[in-house]
Amino acid sequence: KWLTINKSKIEDHYNHDKSKARKTIEDVIGIITPFKGQKRLLVNKLKSAGFQVSKMKIGTVHALQGAEREIILFSPVYGEGDVSVMFFDRDNKPNILNVAVSRAKESFIVFGNERIFNPKSNTPSGKLIKYLEKSTV
Repeated sequence: KWLTINKSKIEDHYNHDKSKARKTIEDVIGIITPFKGQKRLLVNKLKSAGFQVSKMKIGTVHALQGAEREIILFSPVYGEGDVSVMFFDRDNKPNILNVAVSRAKESFIVFGNERIFNPKSNTPSGKLIKYLEKSTV
């Protein structure tokens, strides 16, 4: 829904220079999620909404290594009731979230339950939440 609402604004922003090739939202956005099941769900929803998902970079952190986009949307999937260690906090190593964040050339946006990120924790997700600017959609 957020992509549909903001599609024109995003495309206008990245197409202000008329001397450069026109970019579509599919050229600009990348979506990262820790799980293949979430990727499948996102692909199906985006197709239903009319996006050309074959042009988009959508997948797990591992699938997007080396692929950059102006805007990266991160879907952590976890909810408040999840009690196990989150995939991207496993072994307390920042590798997974570091790759996710570093794929973004300009913006890194998290779509998920912010309560899963504990700013008092020394985990990778705890460190990340300290640097994210909060806004509600």
